[in-house]
Amino acid sequence: MIARPAMSQPTLRTERLLPLVGPIFLQQATQSVVMLADFWFFSRLSDAVAATVGQLLPIVWIGTFVIPVFAGTGVSVASQFMGAGRLEKVVPTYLMNLALTTAMGAALAAVVFFFAPAICGWMGLHASLHAIGAAYLGTISVYFVFLGVLVAYNAVLSSRGMTHWLMYQAFLIATLNVVLAAWFLFGFGWGLRGVVAASVVSVAVGTVVAVWLVHARLGVRFHRRGAWRDMRGVLRPMLRIGLANALEPFSYSVQQIILSTMIIALGVDAMAANTYAARPQMMQITFSVSLALGAQILMAHWMGAQRIADVNRLFWRALRRGMLVAFGYALTLWLASDFVLGLFTHDPAVHALGRKLLLIAVCYEPARAVNIIGGFALKTVGDARFPMVLGVVFIWGILPVVFAIDRVWHLTVAGFWMCFAADEIIRAGINLWRWRTGRWQHMGIVAEAPAAPGEA
Repeated sequence: MIARPAMSQPTLRTERLLPLVGPIFLQQATQSVVMLADFWFFSRLSDAVAATVGQLLPIVWIGTFVIPVFAGTGVSVASQFMGAGRLEKVVPTYLMNLALTTAMGAALAAVVFFFAPAICGWMGLHASLHAIGAAYLGTISVYFVFLGVLVAYNAVLSSRGMTHWLMYQAFLIATLNVVLAAWFLFGFGWGLRGVVAASVVSVAVGTVVAVWLVHARLGVRFHRRGAWRDMRGVLRPMLRIGLANALEPFSYSVQQIILSTMIIALGVDAMAANTYAARPQMMQITFSVSLALGAQILMAHWMGAQRIADVNRLFWRALRRGMLVAFGYALTLWLASDFVLGLFTHDPAVHALGRKLLLIAVCYEPARAVNIIGGFALKTVGDARFPMVLGVVFIWGILPVVFAIDRVWHLTVAGFWMCFAADEIIRAGINLWRWRTGRWQHMGIVAEAPAAPGEA
């Protein structure tokens, strides 16, 4: 038996939802505020710059959505092993998570860097907009390398319930980002590249802090001897949950890329309205994701300990809160639309179109909260295939519908939003039905993979 380096005892800091969700929300909200601040900086350059970057965001989402969601696999798998008392599986899970997310980040960075001009051309950006897009993608590509490492280390902290450390780390990254963006843009006059470079530098610093927290403060030690053998032992459950987790946001990002090409064809006003109306919605999505992530930590531990009734009660409590906040926030944005849109632009045409989009959001944001929380919950408890198949079917199935409607009625950007409102509402009903069937109660990874003789 090879002796392993000592690590602190894997434990969960609290079993209450709000103490976990609060720091996660502040962390995620900080990131959303930084995104809004970045778009404010872009809008200072011009509406064309902000609109172009907004339509290229689906390219960035492939990294910022898919890689962190895949890293959440490490939270779910490690937490279930901890809840079941199989502590020898925890560090190999952390290591495999780090290897997979780092590889994903490096691969995406290479693709975006080398193919930036081709991507902009394929999406229909011409002349000056093409130059803006190529500069943005070429500079942001380095971001994904650091992101791949950062989310793996953050998953270690999440699985141990140390969400308050993630909050402090997010504050540091956000402060650096805004200060550096203002300095690079207004002090050095670096323009678009300066704003993006601030994001890259701040996430690099955040990565260093995350590594220090995990190894120096939390006491986690990554062993080398026998590491690959132990990592292979957790690869199967990680891939089963991780690929299902990642496929849906990947499909969504690709879908949004295709839709962006259609919105780009509508002109700069439609691009700008779509960008300025969608970015404030991120705060509501942030709350739903935070609820889902906090519930994920508790659900995974409780599934490992076979506390099924507690998991079910937590699901419905999180769902009610998510829907209520989503409706209230979307309604507030619409009522205050003149102020919200006025932060970015004074163009009356963009204002009028943006108000319509914010009204549509009031109708479907509660359903989106159901899909976020319900999807995370089903994947966490082991029923990963159903939300993955459902999401992919709807994401790709609605595209032909949108194309057909656009061909007949020539949709505006408001028409696109209405189509996706219907998508969210129908999918929410199906996710709720799936949870109520109770099939998830027998799908935990510990239940299907009992410990071998002699394992702790």
